Amino acid sequence: MNVKTLLLTAAAVLSIGASAGAASAAVVDFDDAVGASILFNPYGFGGSFSDQGLTFTSNGSFMYVWDGTSPNSNGTNNNIFAGFNTNDAEMITLTGGGLFNLNSIDLAISWYDGNPTETLLVNGSPLVITQSLTTYALNLTNVSSVTISGVPSNAGYWTADNINYSAGGAVPEPETWALMLMGLGGLGAVLRRRPLAARLTA
Repeated sequence: MNVKTLLLTAAAVLSIGASAGAASAAVVDFDDAVGASILFNPYGFGGSFSDQGLTFTSNGSFMYVWDGTSPNSNGTNNNIFAGFNTNDAEMITLTGGGLFNLNSIDLAISWYDGNPTETLLVNGSPLVITQSLTTYALNLTNVSSVTISGVPSNAGYWTADNINYSAGGAVPEPETWALMLMGLGGLGAVLRRRPLAARLTA
């Protein structure tokens, strides 16, 4: 194996490592045929539906795919959820199971709630939403589920749209990168120490 082949092999290894765990993002906007087919269907008290790669499950209260008439929506189909009890929550999972990354989500206060702000809990972390549909970067990586809870005024709904996610997976840890770089550095040192004639005839 000559020097050029060794270097190309090393570059390929680094490229594969850099792309490990990377996946193209998808966006659930509820505007496809599935979203249209379940429009206005109530899902509550354990009910669920799947659309565009994610599954949405209600834990206790009413959940819908609604059209653009939802207050504070962007005028297209959206997911609304009602919090009538403190423990009411909506759970989002990857359809078929597995790890995924929830990158961002559009959220706003919706039906029957005139308060300027409300606080939801996203996997236990507080998130303040308003009367304006806003994109929130969540950057939740390698999770098996995301739970959104919180009770807007103990009676209102919140709306969600444009849920940006990607498939999760094993991402090399910093220690792994360090070991790879050390190995490549060692390879370089060995090549430098080889006699020139040996390198030319390799």
